[in-house]
Amino acid sequence: MRRWSKMFVVLTSMMLSFLMPLQTVRGQEAEAGPEDLTLRGQYDALQRRTRIYEGFRAIREDMFQDIRRQSLDSLNQARQRISALEGELLEVNARLEQQAGQLEVTETERDQAIANKDSITFLGKPVKKGFYNVVVWSVMGILALLALVLLVVTRNARRLSRQRAIDLNDVLQEYENYRKTSRERLERITVEHFNEIKKLKGL
Repeated sequence: MRRWSKMFVVLTSMMLSFLMPLQTVRGQEAEAGPEDLTLRGQYDALQRRTRIYEGFRAIREDMFQDIRRQSLDSLNQARQRISALEGELLEVNARLEQQAGQLEVTETERDQAIANKDSITFLGKPVKKGFYNVVVWSVMGILALLALVLLVVTRNARRLSRQRAIDLNDVLQEYENYRKTSRERLERITVEHFNEIKKLKGL
């Protein structure tokens, strides 16, 4: 008897749930806000319009189909959105890879420009400007020092040449005087010798 009572209560509850006026449900849906048309709103409305008895919830077929259709639509929209986002992600990754390649090329060009700015071609080989400047200024310093040494040596050589010319002129003058004096003395000795010979012959 008790078993039949339970079954009667369950059947009564199910009948009452199925016999709810459809227009009332539609009117409630029409009165609901726009947020009730979402999947969450549909589930909330379903929960409000159904009852639980002994762990079971009785749902009308039209309500089940509405929820099913809404769930599938939401799932399809989510899948489409995911596909669109994956496509956008692929495009973004492609753009990032392209920009990374361009950045690498730009960095290479920048490093090359810096290297070219800091170097100079010397004898067909790239040389750093600092080293080149040191070499050039060292060579110029050595050349300037050699020029100074040559100038001093030239001045000393000229002074020595003038002094030697003066000394040579003095020697030549002394030699000329000595030659003249020697010739006069030789002439005088010759005359004296001739006179002596004449004297000897006169005797």
